[in-house]
Amino acid sequence: MDLRDAAQQLYAVLPREFTAQRTALARQAKESGDKDLAKEIGSLPKPAAGAWAINMLAVHQPEVIDGVVRFGASLRAAQEEGEAEAFRELGQQRQGQLTSAVHAAKDLASGLGAPLSAAGAADVEQTLRAAMADAGAAAAVTTGRLVRALSGSGFESVDLTDAVAAATPDEMSGAGEPPKVKLSAEPRPARPSKKKQEPQPKEKAPAETPTSLAERRAQKRQAALEEAREEFEAADQEAREAEDAASTAWNVVKEVAGRRSDVEAEITEVKKRLASLEAELIGITRDAEAAESQKKLAVRAATQARRTADQARRRVERLA
Repeated sequence: MDLRDAAQQLYAVLPREFTAQRTALARQAKESGDKDLAKEIGSLPKPAAGAWAINMLAVHQPEVIDGVVRFGASLRAAQEEGEAEAFRELGQQRQGQLTSAVHAAKDLASGLGAPLSAAGAADVEQTLRAAMADAGAAAAVTTGRLVRALSGSGFESVDLTDAVAAATPDEMSGAGEPPKVKLSAEPRPARPSKKKQEPQPKEKAPAETPTSLAERRAQKRQAALEEAREEFEAADQEAREAEDAASTAWNVVKEVAGRRSDVEAEITEVKKRLASLEAELIGITRDAEAAESQKKLAVRAATQARRTADQARRRVERLA
């Protein structure tokens, strides 16, 4: 067993089992005489909830991770090769792909007995979005040993520092390479305007007017790509706003659920107290009935005793 093998086992367990499993693996390494490995295993960090859910997909439903990685590769290829139509279509499909993958992660986590919170689900989506945008991030999510959430949108390379436990250079070969095409990283060339343009000096015409079919096609392709970029940015902004609204709604639901839980707990306590008081009342009622019976007996005895005393007094008076 090496560190990578140990990590592969460790990051496949449930969160509540992580610490015990890490201790067991470290002990196993130590008993086999490898104290350095035992120390390395003992220092492996517990994964965040979102990272754990992605690891579970990699272990139990690898086809979901594979679908995200393949989709991201197609999206990046369309960017790099300037395929405007393909890029536009994939950009429109991206959120649907992410939503489907996040639902798969949530369902799997619930099925394993460790449901994801709203924050954990948001980390899953953020990480898978980064995997679509960056080859290194895509490699990271396939390892099954992700430690933390990733963040990236395609404008710059994703920071993978300490993101994967026991990572090897071969696994992370895509790390640190920025995307070849950055959607908004550089100022855009002005698009041809449909308004009347001022006449250009004749001596500049040969340099600015396409003189071949290839140049005209390149110009048309560039214009289509710019249009696709604008549509993507608008759709991406709209998606972000919708995600923010969804996050707010999640928080409201969580807050209301918390208040409801508190009230239900209070009702439960009140019911318990009421049941206790009702039981106490029954006991008091029985005591009252018993006391009433004792009182009647005592009154009857006192009356009889007084009658006897009166009779004795009258006899004394007659004899005097």
